[in-house]
Amino acid sequence: MEKIELVEVESLSYWYPGRETPAVADVSFTMSQGEFVLVVGPTGSGKSSLLKAMNGLVPRFFGGRMSGSVRVCGLDTTTAQVRDIARKVGMVFQDPENQLVTESPESEVAFGPENLGLEPLQMKARVEEVLATLRLTHLRDKRLVELSGGEKQKVALASVLVMHPEVLVLDEPTSQLDPVSADDFLATLRSLNDDLGLAVLLSEHRIDRCLHFADRVLVMREGKVEFDGSPLQMARWSRGRAWVPVPPVTALFSDQNGGMDPPLNVKECRERIAESMRVAPGPAVEGPRVASAPKSRARAARRTPEREKPLVETRRLHHVYEDGTIALTDVTLKVFTGESVAVVGENGSGKTTLVKHFNGLLKPTRGTVLLEGRNTSEAEVAELARTCGMLGQNPNHQLLADTTEGELEATLDALGVPRADRPGLIEEVLDLLELSGFRRENPIDLSCGERERVSLASVLVYKPRLLVLDEPTRGVDGVTKARIAEYMGRYRASGGTLVLVTHDMELAAECCDRVVLMAGGRVLADGDRNVVLSESLFFTTQFSKSFRGMFPGVVTRSDAERALWGSR
Repeated sequence: MEKIELVEVESLSYWYPGRETPAVADVSFTMSQGEFVLVVGPTGSGKSSLLKAMNGLVPRFFGGRMSGSVRVCGLDTTTAQVRDIARKVGMVFQDPENQLVTESPESEVAFGPENLGLEPLQMKARVEEVLATLRLTHLRDKRLVELSGGEKQKVALASVLVMHPEVLVLDEPTSQLDPVSADDFLATLRSLNDDLGLAVLLSEHRIDRCLHFADRVLVMREGKVEFDGSPLQMARWSRGRAWVPVPPVTALFSDQNGGMDPPLNVKECRERIAESMRVAPGPAVEGPRVASAPKSRARAARRTPEREKPLVETRRLHHVYEDGTIALTDVTLKVFTGESVAVVGENGSGKTTLVKHFNGLLKPTRGTVLLEGRNTSEAEVAELARTCGMLGQNPNHQLLADTTEGELEATLDALGVPRADRPGLIEEVLDLLELSGFRRENPIDLSCGERERVSLASVLVYKPRLLVLDEPTRGVDGVTKARIAEYMGRYRASGGTLVLVTHDMELAAECCDRVVLMAGGRVLADGDRNVVLSESLFFTTQFSKSFRGMFPGVVTRSDAERALWGSR
């Protein structure tokens, strides 16, 4: 049967206004009906720009210059009517707030079908089906501004799926979703692709969740497609190319098996572990065991008299939003100087609400929050910020200056840092986060991942005693994530205290000694990272899932290497 080509990209190059270097450089590829194509690559490699060309946003909305052609479902995206493209191509952006236009989830999902002029009953059926599929029914009448970042992203996904597009284009759609929601959504994509023949073009940094779903992988770098082939071919090709994103379990075996193909997912990894140890996967077996991680220096420091007093403490903290939503219930928590604590849990579990109390952005409805022994309800946010530096979930909300360097200057100016000390601090953080090339750029013009780094730099630049990071690696590539993790390690080694809110379980395991698991506004578990993550079925790492039942306590790559190959 002859394949129907739905997407035809020929010699596409695109330059943003005022840029001499193309964001997309001479890219050509096709997509057939029912194909699932994954686009990966470093932050700033041109992935988002390529995807925006699929529905004409590039160059219609962003301006600039374009050469070559893009045809989707027979439509030239530069000349076809927008309404005609919208019927064929559905797109989900990196930042959900860029595409939400109404006040509630239900009205947002209904907005597209209404504009297509669908019959009321047909429209209602579509809306109800999508809300149920993405588990949004309980949020239907909420105000969008009151939803968490992850909940907003699911609404954006629903508003696209309800249009029944032939080609679904998604730019980092799971970047704000918790592990369970991300798996659910990607499984839904796979089902739409398998059962309905929906063509899917997906850009993702969380490649471990979707590599095995893809029929093909496009690897981009500096605007060009460096590789186009199957997931297994890409895994083989990635050897020796550290910048190419692969799942953690794939990377584990890539350099260890003398030419054997690496596993692409947890199931294949479990089979490989069983082969390596010559045992069958299944119930726990005797063999090398990985002990729980040793108590950290920070944990041991609790026992010394001078460290007994917590740096931040919540006592029976309750928080209720104005609409009556109970976000936190009876949360009692202590974080001590030098600790590194990961706060994890599903979207809407109260993680962001909790940490916003640490620097006074939110005040308790009931209960008490103390920072260095001071009641945060009795202090100004600007005052508390000298101790508690916070990177919020949405980088756009923290960008105020016209240049990247200006953002850092603004932070140091607000905190009264002497001018003589500023150049060294600014250079250090620009180099650390690879932002020197964007020094004079307006942050608003950067990609989502690049804006995330600028916002992070504006917090890191003054080295606060307590650093609270809410999804700091959203939309960034693996290399940048490794650099951020490296900085967090150096920050901790210098005596800093870290609280990390994240859906990235690998990051939580690598950077934190303690994990707090939340659900429904309560703390469900709080303890050593190896214990908490090993006991969780879903809020855990690929390594924990792969080694469960064979080697207890494995949550990080170093744990996995120690279990399989000893200390070598």
